[in-house]
Amino acid sequence: MHDHRPDKRFRVLTRDLLDAIADDELADAIVQHVVLRAIDEGVDRATIVRAVPIGVRAIYTTWLVDAEVCNGGFNQLFWNPSGEFAGDALAGYELMGAEEYAAVMRGALAIWETERGPLAHFHAEGTLEAFSASCAHTTLGEADTRYYALDDAIRDVWPRFARARPELLVRS
Repeated sequence: MHDHRPDKRFRVLTRDLLDAIADDELADAIVQHVVLRAIDEGVDRATIVRAVPIGVRAIYTTWLVDAEVCNGGFNQLFWNPSGEFAGDALAGYELMGAEEYAAVMRGALAIWETERGPLAHFHAEGTLEAFSASCAHTTLGEADTRYYALDDAIRDVWPRFARARPELLVRS
């Protein structure tokens, strides 16, 4: 979304539209689709994510993980509202056959489950300073390292999955 306004072409996803989207723009089109649906339906993102076809959900939630982790690591993912979609992202990686990403996500979720209690006071404070302080008390950096080692391969997974299974992205 280069100009921060979603492209209305992506309001409804069809096979023809998906075929016309370049591979390197496909995930962005999916994100714009979800944004447009939320605007059009006047509901929160979680409601839309749970209502879209499973393939859209897979790409969208794994895109969220990628955006958060590449910006600030798994600690940032779980700090921000996008963390609520971590389980959906794990299911998405599995659906897309991205087992290396699924393994990293499983590991990050396991760490988060053990650390969420001890880190709760940072989250309750909810400030940038508290987030920064929480970074010194988490071992999620291990998951970050594993994620970064995958060298952006997810950007190839998204279009390969969409091209192979378009029926999972469009409504019949």
